Amino acid sequence: MAKIKVILISLSVWMLAACAGSRGPSPATLPGGAPAYDDAAIEASYYTQQLKIIQRDSLKAVETTDWLKFRKEFLKCRLSQPKRFGIMGHETALKLARQSGDSKEEIKVAQDLLDVDFTNISAHYAFVASPSADSTVKEFHRQIIVALLNSIRDSGEGTSTQNAMYVINIGEEYDFLLLGGLRPTGQSLIQENGRQYDLMKAVDEDGNNYQFFFDVTDFFGHY
Repeated sequence: MAKIKVILISLSVWMLAACAGSRGPSPATLPGGAPAYDDAAIEASYYTQQLKIIQRDSLKAVETTDWLKFRKEFLKCRLSQPKRFGIMGHETALKLARQSGDSKEEIKVAQDLLDVDFTNISAHYAFVASPSADSTVKEFHRQIIVALLNSIRDSGEGTSTQNAMYVINIGEEYDFLLLGGLRPTGQSLIQENGRQYDLMKAVDEDGNNYQFFFDVTDFFGHY
């Protein structure tokens, strides 16, 4: 775990908008029996309110945001209104644009994705990696990436199910590993004490093996 922290710190050295979309019906409850978010609850959620501050105050707000809470609140929004916050088509479009090498199209699709899901690390990275993005824009998105990755890392040691790191989707697991300089080699599901965990195995460029436990309970079986 110590090495992954070093890698993430080094990432911060070299790596250099809002709830939208069609509204759909909400399920009756969220995981754990909590009431589903309605429109008023979503507009008052930490995700929505803090996103407005981030967009207005830029870098200053990045430092003051509770990114773990921000991510958890987005998950509640997504589960309660999947049509409004659904991102599968956006993620596929981003992947295709990236594979095509069309930087301008990738940035356009990435912004469309961030308009729906501002927690999406891959979409932020599109701006960091773009050859045409302004340096200020790159720095803004780089700092958000680092903050998001740190919020995953700081949520648990990840050495067992007892201290698993908290994620809100599978993509966060892969982003955490890949942007930490690791290549995923295996994924398995573990069910323990009524909760679900992903055990992710990975290897670094020197052939050293790693494994991390991620808590996937809150979104397991929903998408």
